[in-house]
Amino acid sequence: MTTGAAVLATGPLLTGCGDDQPQRRGDEGFKPIDESRPPKGVYGQDQVAVCYTPYEVVATEPRVEALGKTGVAVRKAPHEDAEIVLDSKDAEVFVPVGTHIAKQSGREGRTCDELPPDRPAVNGYVWGYPADDVPSNKSGWIPQRVDGTRYLRENPDYVARPAHDGYVCGPASKDFDCRTVKSQKPCNHDDCGGPPIEGIRCRATPLRRRVRKALSRKTSNFEDYYLRLSYNSTAFGWLEPDDVVDEICRRSAPSYGRCCAEWSFVEVVRSEAMPIGTRGWILETGLARKTRKPLSRTGPPPRKKR
Repeated sequence: MTTGAAVLATGPLLTGCGDDQPQRRGDEGFKPIDESRPPKGVYGQDQVAVCYTPYEVVATEPRVEALGKTGVAVRKAPHEDAEIVLDSKDAEVFVPVGTHIAKQSGREGRTCDELPPDRPAVNGYVWGYPADDVPSNKSGWIPQRVDGTRYLRENPDYVARPAHDGYVCGPASKDFDCRTVKSQKPCNHDDCGGPPIEGIRCRATPLRRRVRKALSRKTSNFEDYYLRLSYNSTAFGWLEPDDVVDEICRRSAPSYGRCCAEWSFVEVVRSEAMPIGTRGWILETGLARKTRKPLSRTGPPPRKKR
């Protein structure tokens, strides 16, 4: 994504969080902007309409086989040396041969009634999450075709949980299934709804910051390290401890229903997990401060037992 300057404006701050505001550590030069001219890459939740396509795992990665397992690992970056994602029980996430993953699309279609475009693979890896036949819903990078080996094959006949009429609906069940736009209703997708761009505060000059060090490998898998398409929206990548970003904007918004949290709109400056120049939203608690409290949240509530 290319760079762009924010147009600062005056006026009341709209947060959508009522009176439950987070404690701020000074404005640090972030000021309300003209919302008709946001920085490039800033999207409201009404501009995010991601869908997922089910794929079957058809081969085993050599490194996964060496661990005595079959199938593929879910990783934090699109290469085989990347850290494997941990689930809510601190176990590494694998998707065995014969089970399924749900591959993420692009951000949105041209209209609410059109499917979003395909999201290209990076180094042969796609972003997605394990489908309902795997006991984890943690998103990450999954090999599709690497070094001439195909690990995933699209499975248009896959049927997910009956609760969603058999559709894959995203790790938080708020996106929808790429096989048909009709899946938006059973998947609880709000059909181009959600908050628009409002309440954004930006800096004329970005603030360079480092992604905070994790207290342990477990804490590096908390929600603070997801990079999202909009504030409190769909994750599309991981940031890792010691990555460097330019913080461009902030906004107060819920985080998994908790109101309010401070979100930071950033551009990646240095990272092995995301391409340089990528822009997205991260919880501000994922960025380093000398007096930062320990991380305490691990992501969305676990799936209900079937």
